[in-house]
Amino acid sequence: MKIIFKFLPSLFTFVILTFAVVLPILTFAQSPRDTCLPGTICSPYPQGFTIVSFLNFILEKIVLPIGGVIAVLFLVYAGFLFVTARGSEEQLEHAKETLKWTIIGIAILFGSLAISNGIKNTICQIAPNIPSFCTTR
Repeated sequence: MKIIFKFLPSLFTFVILTFAVVLPILTFAQSPRDTCLPGTICSPYPQGFTIVSFLNFILEKIVLPIGGVIAVLFLVYAGFLFVTARGSEEQLEHAKETLKWTIIGIAILFGSLAISNGIKNTICQIAPNIPSFCTTR
């Protein structure tokens, strides 16, 4: 267990640096030059790109799959702690705490998608005149 915690800061640093390098490249990728008239300033974003669609993409395609895998691994780890406790009260308490926080994390992870969709639907009901925000694809 201590080995896992030893490498977590390095893993998080790697993930953050990867996002800091890769996401700007993907975000600021240039559109084809034939759509831009000479003498005008063109948007580097593709048609229909909004920050909301970008955040939704990150949540659905990156955060939820990675978080789901991590949640399953922690559920397996909590089960492993229960099996190896062998009746020790201290180890059983540690296993119960691990299971409790894993379930809370799973609820937050999967609740985030429901909350973000709820906020988006509420905004679209209040102000349906935002076509780039309220369109469904």
